[in-house]
Amino acid sequence: MDKSQVQVDDVLADFDSPVHIGGGGQKQVYRATHSTFGEVTVKIGVYTSDTVLERISREVGLLRSANSKYFPKQFMFEPKPGSRYCIVEELINGAPLEQHLSEYTIPNSALQLLSHLVRGMSVFWIRRVVHRDLKPANIMITDSNPRIIDLGIARIQDASSLTFSFAPLGPCTPNYASPEQLTNRKRYIDHRSDQFTLGIVLGQLLLGGMHPFDPVFVKCGNNIPENILQGAWERERLSSICDQEVFNLLSKMLGLEPYQRFRRYQDLEDAIEDIVGGFK
Repeated sequence: MDKSQVQVDDVLADFDSPVHIGGGGQKQVYRATHSTFGEVTVKIGVYTSDTVLERISREVGLLRSANSKYFPKQFMFEPKPGSRYCIVEELINGAPLEQHLSEYTIPNSALQLLSHLVRGMSVFWIRRVVHRDLKPANIMITDSNPRIIDLGIARIQDASSLTFSFAPLGPCTPNYASPEQLTNRKRYIDHRSDQFTLGIVLGQLLLGGMHPFDPVFVKCGNNIPENILQGAWERERLSSICDQEVFNLLSKMLGLEPYQRFRRYQDLEDAIEDIVGGFK
């Protein structure tokens, strides 16, 4: 048994019935029971620098302050010996949206989900916090409302940066990033960047799981990020499967430049609600 596994076992000794449910090289995730908090998710990971630890601490602090049904509750965060950490948070019984994409192809269903996500993110947008990684893998579908997870690369606009300003690519998942993230134009990254990525998600739902910037649709670039930078998405098929109001909403959310999108997140929320109300 290697050293890292011994440290994991030491942490798990405080929990009952731990079951490994996921993780990678630097983080392992368990489902377990805690004497105070009940069923929880336990994340045990390693940090490679003080900057990484600060980013993890920021994520936990943001989620703890949210106090929202759209985000998992945070119970504990502790740095551990050996450059490791432990996070204990609410267990979410659900599956990521990437496993449910085919269930939201009808515009009304897709927009109902989008409305929840915008309402959830408004808790952070009003505080000038940008998620920067909204994607189907980070949206959990539950029996009640969707839950948004993983604020590990969230940008707090009023806080000092934790990344190098000269990097050509900003922190993101390239296939779910706004053009300003892909080019690391930091001063343009705000709630409208999250709006763009939610536009990608909406387009993907309406296309039955296919990415709207996939070169299989539009051969402007060789891959999805190149098409994002060119503003090349599947307009023809999307305009044929949804009405003009939905298409106009999607087009505005996917504006190539931030100023082409909804200036205020409240305007985005109102536009969605107006369309959803028309379906009833």
